[in-house]
Amino acid sequence: MWEQIGCLCTAALLAYHSVFDIKRRCIPGRSLALGVAVSCGWAIGKGLLGVQSWAMLGAGLLPGIAALALARATREQMGRGDGWELIIMGNGMGLTNCLPALGIALLGIFLVSAALLLLGKARKNTRIAFVPFLGMGAVAVLFRFWI
Repeated sequence: MWEQIGCLCTAALLAYHSVFDIKRRCIPGRSLALGVAVSCGWAIGKGLLGVQSWAMLGAGLLPGIAALALARATREQMGRGDGWELIIMGNGMGLTNCLPALGIALLGIFLVSAALLLLGKARKNTRIAFVPFLGMGAVAVLFRFWI
């Protein structure tokens, strides 16, 4: 039940942020900060209630931390907002649900990028919003609970 609630809340927040990422190419900072704070509170609550081990809660942060390091190393070719969204996903969904969602997002953006390149609609330096793909990955993981 905790995983389902976390996935649902994370998917809703990602859907909200996707609208801004598509239209403005940025994520609202206050909403992102609030999402990170609430997801950290959620993770701490799960740890205090014994729903999940502290080691697994810490492991849920690894994809986001890796994305933030990648954003810094690539000089923002991958935005910092994507890393913070992954931290929200890791806290809210847990590592075991965050990784499949990330895999689906990476597959989706690869397919869209390849199609745009092949059709001549984009170049190799064209920027594509990644948060909508993270949202689709979260929704796909959420559907797994319902099936």
